[in-house]
Amino acid sequence: MLKRRSLVAVLALGTVALAWPSLAADIEIELYPELDLFGNQIEVVQGYQWGSEMALAFGIYDTGASVLTLSATDRAAFELQGATVPIKVPGGAQADAVDGVVVGDVSVPMTFWADGLHAVTMNWSAVSGDMEFSYDVSAGATVPGVQVFVGTDTGSPQLPNIAGTPIHLGTLTGNTQSPAAKIDMLGYALDLGDFFADDPFLGPLYDGIVVYMPDVSFVAAGLQLAGTPGVTTDPVRIPLSLWGPTNHPNPGDDVTVAPNPVQAMVTLQEQLATITDATFLFDTGAAVSVISTTLAQQLGLDLGAPETTIDIVGAAGAPVSVPGFTLDSLSVPIDSDFDGVIDGVLRFLNPSVFVLDLVEGLDGILGMNLWNPAKDMLYDPFDPLGPSLQVSFLTAARELPSEEETELLQGLAEADPMFGQLLGIRTGPLSFPRFQMQSAGDVVPEPGSLALLILGGGALVTAVRRRRRLVVD
Repeated sequence: MLKRRSLVAVLALGTVALAWPSLAADIEIELYPELDLFGNQIEVVQGYQWGSEMALAFGIYDTGASVLTLSATDRAAFELQGATVPIKVPGGAQADAVDGVVVGDVSVPMTFWADGLHAVTMNWSAVSGDMEFSYDVSAGATVPGVQVFVGTDTGSPQLPNIAGTPIHLGTLTGNTQSPAAKIDMLGYALDLGDFFADDPFLGPLYDGIVVYMPDVSFVAAGLQLAGTPGVTTDPVRIPLSLWGPTNHPNPGDDVTVAPNPVQAMVTLQEQLATITDATFLFDTGAAVSVISTTLAQQLGLDLGAPETTIDIVGAAGAPVSVPGFTLDSLSVPIDSDFDGVIDGVLRFLNPSVFVLDLVEGLDGILGMNLWNPAKDMLYDPFDPLGPSLQVSFLTAARELPSEEETELLQGLAEADPMFGQLLGIRTGPLSFPRFQMQSAGDVVPEPGSLALLILGGGALVTAVRRRRRLVVD
């Protein structure tokens, strides 16, 4: 019998060091290369509504994506169930990816809806051996009159479903408030023993294993996070700015786009080299953090002798080999008093980064691996003090799951890859890429800002992910 534990809440012997100088507030978060190479993407349920038709599918909430997308796979699944997505401009969506050109269709104007995993109830049928879903679409955020980038089998077969920044152009469901995104990094708990309770074999096998996944809720702009004494640090505010154009509500024949959040005062340190005022994209769709070749050279990194190497697969489907390194630190400015005045820095120690050239104007990506020790995050493009990210960190130690738990979850992902992907579990030699160093030849999703450049601003995350489809008649 396995001891009950959280597989995400307790990851490593982490350290949160707080220092409060007289004139500034500096916070240091210690990361571990073997644990924090990768982070979690934020799964959502997203809906597409045109006329009286509405269809739902799993997707990714992605601040690094300037568009809304529908994958070719789910497009075909909708059609099989009688819901054909109407197209305004066939082949009208085109962009450069890291590994080639991606081409898709532009949808007619529609209403797009998104909400977190709390909107979904998953059940396991021991009789059929399948997952069953029920869902509540009464909350979340909606944005009307948007034209979606629709994937095609020939031009963009790897394109996933993405709820990008245009979702923030809408309102909260049922009222007129602008939506901010509150992310609880441990917000969705799935007790696998209870989930498989009706299965006489799987129920006892997974008894005691609880998987925690990030959950996003769309809340009214202007909210301030609160810490939990004894559980988290007090929240801090990281000022951001918005980068890229918007064409809503009149996109013409193009897909709808919206700006992406960037931080232009990022500092990196590696031995005696220091870089200041670098511009990084805050990208919830990127599992890894990225720096440009120029920054890597300025930091003195030997690109011919990386510490680790991964293959990143882009929207065009061709893997690109990318070198990885561990830096001494990466820092962003903070406003700890929530008064609009920068009074310190949030410094990540030993951050893992990969080297890949970005779109013009960006020096790097703040990927989700940096936020593994976080508990709550709030991205608010409508913060009265200016666009911002608020974050609080867990104060408890993190530790690895047991080898037995790891093997059980890998087996689950291999038996049902879609379910494994939903849980953030990869199959293959390293089933938990965020827990272990990555070896050469393993393939991971492309970071968000490297895939599609729409109207010269923002980007679209790509990933080889297949999700189960939910269709509403």
